Amino acid sequence: MNEFLFSDFPEVSTEDWKNQILKDLKGSPWDKVTWETEEGFKIEPFYRKEDIPELPRVYKRNPGWNITETVLSEQELNDLSKKGADAAILISHEEEGNQFGLKIKSAADLERLAGLTGNLPLVISLATRTPSFADSLKKLVSSHNIVLGDLDPYGTALFSGELKIEEGAIGKSFAALSGTKGFAGVGIHSYYLRDAGASIGQELAYSLSWGVDYINRHLDVGVSIEDAAANIWFWMGIGSDYFTEMAKFRAMRILWTEVLNAYKPGLGETTPALIVARTSNFQFTAYDPYVNMLRGTTAAMSAVMGGADFVSVLPFDSEYSAQQELGKRIARNSQLLLRYESFVDKVEDPAAGSYYLEVLTKKLAETAWTKFQTLETEGGFGEALKKGQIQKEISTRADKKRNALATKKEILLGTNQYPLPSERHPELVSSIEETAKQIGQAKPTTYARLLPVRLSYEFDKWRNITDAHLASGKKLPKIFLLTIGDLTMRKARAGFSSNFLGCLGYEIIDNLGFASVKEGVSAAKELGAELVVLCSSDEEYATYLSEFASEMKTQLPNSWKLLAGYPKDLIAEAESLGIDDFIHMKRNIVEFMEKAQTKWIGK
Repeated sequence: MNEFLFSDFPEVSTEDWKNQILKDLKGSPWDKVTWETEEGFKIEPFYRKEDIPELPRVYKRNPGWNITETVLSEQELNDLSKKGADAAILISHEEEGNQFGLKIKSAADLERLAGLTGNLPLVISLATRTPSFADSLKKLVSSHNIVLGDLDPYGTALFSGELKIEEGAIGKSFAALSGTKGFAGVGIHSYYLRDAGASIGQELAYSLSWGVDYINRHLDVGVSIEDAAANIWFWMGIGSDYFTEMAKFRAMRILWTEVLNAYKPGLGETTPALIVARTSNFQFTAYDPYVNMLRGTTAAMSAVMGGADFVSVLPFDSEYSAQQELGKRIARNSQLLLRYESFVDKVEDPAAGSYYLEVLTKKLAETAWTKFQTLETEGGFGEALKKGQIQKEISTRADKKRNALATKKEILLGTNQYPLPSERHPELVSSIEETAKQIGQAKPTTYARLLPVRLSYEFDKWRNITDAHLASGKKLPKIFLLTIGDLTMRKARAGFSSNFLGCLGYEIIDNLGFASVKEGVSAAKELGAELVVLCSSDEEYATYLSEFASEMKTQLPNSWKLLAGYPKDLIAEAESLGIDDFIHMKRNIVEFMEKAQTKWIGK
């Protein structure tokens, strides 16, 4: 067959496509089908061949990726490869005499535990103890092919507030870890940034500057540029923005190639970025945790399609315990399905050739490169870290995301959209208390710390008060939806109110509708409702409002009077009649939750 498929059909121009879209929009502006990314650039609804930029090749060491399991206890090492893992992250941290994860006190401990993994590639997280194990780590390469250490003073400073290593000793420590093929000892933990709420563009730009600083520290103590480049790897986060995350990994490879080529032409092609990708805690939820299965799967797809070398997916139930075998099994299996049903491991750059992804990659790369250059002009990553500039910028971005979540400009399923009021997790209290402790840590530190606080934390904190209240044997507050008037509007308002108030975990009582306000309030009184929501249309509120306030004052004087909606012409009257609050799209849900819990449960 020599003819191209569809050669008998006339070519459709870009203008024809655009005109058809405008026709389908029926008078709505073109902007309705474009969207603006978190980085501030616009994405069009479609792209064509002429939009594909001339991008450099995306260099990668090998096609495919390693399904990577995080190990915190010795029992988890047994038969790791038989469970479907290709690589293991062994974590052993010591902090002020406290041990976390595996017990690795000596080279013998390290060798024994590594041996239990067979010959799997290893990421060995010893943090600031990494240089003292340099020789032992390098020896493991002979049996494990790839071994990564994770010395990262700046990452430690971001996490704990201190470098935990003398400033003048950083370069020498890097040098001690360099020079062995198959081993890289300096890990850039940019997933710390994502766990604290950084944007994709911030992670890219900061990672580049971070890497340049570390290369220069190698060079300052006499390490060759080739050994310096080979000694650095990136531990990146994966968020839930499917396509943008995919483009991020591709952009990172392109940009890091440019950086290395600036030191030595051709070095970027011979030493491609080595990337370990880990799902970010930031958008994993504590309530309705099963949605995390979907988040983990799409995140893994983003990393795989984007070209990560190692991919680690957090268990969907990781907020409750570190030992969740079902969660870990699902995390591995989601990647096994990707491998054996999609075969993307057979291709070096699976996303190449997609008009949309190529354009997105280019725009992300340009945005990150501009910010990276600004950082370098101002003194580089280390200087920005000392000033607290990085921490402040990420904190500002995280606050913006939390506000968007609280006002439903951003949706997190199971948290601020379609919550399940009957779901209970009293055991979550320990996680909430630990996070609160981190946030409130008053101990002064040399560097401002980043706070790895999940996006849903404020929702979880106020919601969990209800769970503890119920677990202590007390009854739940009741919310009564008083539906009346126009059928369409009362149903819509009741549905919205159930969704909004479901975040509290109270008992919600919906109704088919009442013939009069008095009848509805009487039904609410009979059931002992603490909160009564009037659900009708704005036009009918003018008729029902006064009677609703009067009947509530007579029959349920101690209960809250709530109005579903925000009828601007009636707000002053409603407030004068004693309406306690309004349930509407612009109402800050977290603020309402705090107000309700303080009133009805007392915390």
